[in-house]
Amino acid sequence: MKNSLDTGPNSFELTYYDPPAELADHVLALFHFVWDRPEIHDRHPGALGQIALFPFGTGELYMGDEPCVIDGETYLLAGFDTAAPFKMNGPWHAIGASLSALGWAALTQSSAKESFNKFIPASELLHEEVDRFARQTNDLYRSGRLSGKDACDALAQWIAPRLAEVPQSHADLIGRTYEWIGSSLSPDVERLFPMVDYSRRQAERLVTRYFGLSPMALARKYRAVRAASLLAQPELSDEAESEIGSAFYDQPHMIREIRRYCGYTPTRLGGEGEPVFQTMIRLKNLDRLKGFRTIG
Repeated sequence: MKNSLDTGPNSFELTYYDPPAELADHVLALFHFVWDRPEIHDRHPGALGQIALFPFGTGELYMGDEPCVIDGETYLLAGFDTAAPFKMNGPWHAIGASLSALGWAALTQSSAKESFNKFIPASELLHEEVDRFARQTNDLYRSGRLSGKDACDALAQWIAPRLAEVPQSHADLIGRTYEWIGSSLSPDVERLFPMVDYSRRQAERLVTRYFGLSPMALARKYRAVRAASLLAQPELSDEAESEIGSAFYDQPHMIREIRRYCGYTPTRLGGEGEPVFQTMIRLKNLDRLKGFRTIG
């Protein structure tokens, strides 16, 4: 399935595709992004792991005191604690895949916790062969011999044979964790532990390893991201308003949590100043987490 979002003649176009069926547990969506403005300032929500190829565009992403320089062919991110501002010199084009926790583990064979809050040249975890693939794919795209869709297909084909086996019991825990996250806007941490075949301490350690955050922090982050997603909609239904209201102690609590994890106050979520953030916070691959099946 293809979905396109065109945010106007002076903004960007984002097209995303369902992954091949055999990658559905590892890749939430493939995407092709195009923004041909000369200078771009926005914010990345960092809610999902990603691998992205950059055939056009250089810049900086700001997290902490030291900016991350973006001037290579391909990058990885496991996720961010809070949305990260960035500045890009356009035109900026990206071809990428949003990864589930299982996808990150299988592709990188590393802990999400170790890579959290980082924007990493992909070769640091995937070795030099990813640079060769990215350079070849980006060159074909830059020359017009490869469309955005074709490049997404090539990325999926490159990922598929490089997915390592994750222990079945760990894959089951990942699936159960997604099931728990999707159970409500504000999932109760105490409901997670009876769902998995591990002690509380082991479960906390494994969730942190695969998701980059402890169960408590994970629940808080997804509550804030989902609430921000609902508040960013042009019209908020009574049902959504009631769901948000019941998920937080009060309005100041909601404001603090959304500011912490999204870098915004709720009154700014509907603004037009950072359209990449506005669009990504509403992406359909976030919705897929609600229905992410239990593996095994």
